[in-house]
Amino acid sequence: MVCLVSRTFLTGIDPLSIALPSGIPYGSLTLLLGPGGVGKSVMLANLSWNFLKDPKNAVVYVTFDDSPDALLALYNYFGWDVSKYVGEGRFKIIDCFSFRLGPFKKAVSGVVRELEVKDLNSLVYAVSDASSPTRGSTMVLVDSLNELILKFEVSQFLDFIKSFRAVVGKGLGNIVIATIHTTTETFQEIVNYLEYLVDGVVEARINPSLMEYGVPVKELLVRKMRGVPTNPVWIPYVISDKGIAAVDPQKLAEVLQERLKEAEKLKKLLSGSED
Repeated sequence: MVCLVSRTFLTGIDPLSIALPSGIPYGSLTLLLGPGGVGKSVMLANLSWNFLKDPKNAVVYVTFDDSPDALLALYNYFGWDVSKYVGEGRFKIIDCFSFRLGPFKKAVSGVVRELEVKDLNSLVYAVSDASSPTRGSTMVLVDSLNELILKFEVSQFLDFIKSFRAVVGKGLGNIVIATIHTTTETFQEIVNYLEYLVDGVVEARINPSLMEYGVPVKELLVRKMRGVPTNPVWIPYVISDKGIAAVDPQKLAEVLQERLKEAEKLKKLLSGSED
């Protein structure tokens, strides 16, 4: 398949680069799906850090699941100091979490809007305002959509996704990536509807077969990405001290061999065939 879009962002993350050799299209909305523990928030942070390396680019991060100071701590953990970009107005946080904190709320640099989402249109307006093009391109990250799924009727939420994609993605030409924690059947059912409304779907998981041997290998799969070629296979990755990285196949093979030996030894021990 040839690339059918004029502009894309090359992610700079090896496992994603294998899955998306031409990158992520501008003017698109992509879902990043997966259970807890697969590093979805790390992947968002890594993508945005790479995006900010271009001095014309900006990032708007909509945080529902954690406080802005916890978000910045995540970046700092990997050595991604975004304070410079905050000062330049290129890293903005829309805080949809801290309204719960009341008097315990902290002032955090980079927060351009604090919002308790009672009306979904208010979120569209807030993100549109923060990501309106000035001198370059914007990546909009939403972590996560789960709260909105729980808070609003399904029809309202689906209409919001249509509007969000149309206005923030297509209208403003932004790259929009939103996470969903697929921990229950309820969220998975919503995803089944959403797949037809969005441009891209990236799923992350822990390989179930390897997990049986006590080897928790994370994998990602690009299920769809409109307008660009994809390699739709499960691609293993790890979270290193530098972010998302490819798995060393030799090291993985060595770990698997060792675990298989341990499993065989345990099997013999339990069956009484080993002294």
